[in-house]
Amino acid sequence: MKKWLKVIGAGVLAFSLAACGNQAEPKTTVDAETGKEKETTDISKMTAQEVYEKAMAVSQEQKSMHTDMDIEQVMKSGGETVNSKITLNMDAVVEPMTIHQTMKMDMGEYGQNEMEMYISEKEVYMNDPETGQWIKFPEEFAAEMFEEMAGEDPTLDMKLFKDYVDEFKFEQTDDSYILKLKASGEKFEKLLKQMEEDQASGAEAEAEEMTLHDVYFEIFIDKETFYTTAFNMDMSLDMVIDGETVNTDQKVKAVITKINEVEVTVPQDVIDNAVDMSELMGE
Repeated sequence: MKKWLKVIGAGVLAFSLAACGNQAEPKTTVDAETGKEKETTDISKMTAQEVYEKAMAVSQEQKSMHTDMDIEQVMKSGGETVNSKITLNMDAVVEPMTIHQTMKMDMGEYGQNEMEMYISEKEVYMNDPETGQWIKFPEEFAAEMFEEMAGEDPTLDMKLFKDYVDEFKFEQTDDSYILKLKASGEKFEKLLKQMEEDQASGAEAEAEEMTLHDVYFEIFIDKETFYTTAFNMDMSLDMVIDGETVNTDQKVKAVITKINEVEVTVPQDVIDNAVDMSELMGE
């Protein structure tokens, strides 16, 4: 979860373009109503440097947001292939960090799973999909989960991309600036290594080794507000888990809405009816 909050929190790689002075190339889009291609007519002469400065300024104003995320993942190991699709819907308040999320996972023949959670610094509530019972986790578990999600700056380190500024493609439509980066091979070795470390500190922390082969980012920044409104990310990596190599291809599509409009509180009926995990474990 931590790495998603990094992406959502402040426009991610848009901030890495500070040294780039190129103007955005107009991009042809498809009209949603007619299905026909249309040229970009609202041509902005802003450079990536200027977009960066605007995005950096408004990121300080982002206090909450809603995110809809679709994740497709293919994992291969020992001749076995597992395809999974994950749908994640999340309301997040930045400070104090409070999250309400629902997640659906479809792993085909390996089954399906649903989860709903409320997460804050001192409280974590999870709904058991089989019984409908809300479960309250111990405070020390809540603190550990909160630290993993909120313990780091929600932006990516700008210095990470200082050697690759010229590799970014900078485009625009009538509504958005689009930032693209494809990183693979020896040329991006330093960048990929740093991203491996970021990945290893997140959801894949159980991996004994990790090698990130390539990654592609596509980020959309609203021309009026300079908020990040969507991003796509594709990556290919290998993880060694319990001595076995797992080849993983992951595609992420995220749409960010309701910036500074979201409030998250744990419903009183959840608080009143939740069962302590310690009781379920007979402690």
